[in-house]
Amino acid sequence: MTLIEYAPAQDEILDFVNDSIRQLQEAGAEPSYILLGPVAYERMRLAMGARFKREAGLFETYQFFPIVLDPQRKDTVLVLPSPGECAKNVRVVQPGA
Repeated sequence: MTLIEYAPAQDEILDFVNDSIRQLQEAGAEPSYILLGPVAYERMRLAMGARFKREAGLFETYQFFPIVLDPQRKDTVLVLPSPGECAKNVRVVQPGA
């Protein structure tokens, strides 16, 4: 299974996460975590506030999936399946890398 790690802009981050969740489900894997760097987390919380017409709070979940902040990722986001699924044959690619 190939997963996409991407650095989306604020106006595309929620669509990217939604598409990543859907692609995992279509591949037969259950999404478990949304892994973001600090810059991507800031973009996502601002995007969530704008989309849901509320203050850009400090969100810990999105669509019931836990948000995990990884300081090493900086501006990228990646939706991961369960650890057991990741331990199988998972490959992460970055567009343009």
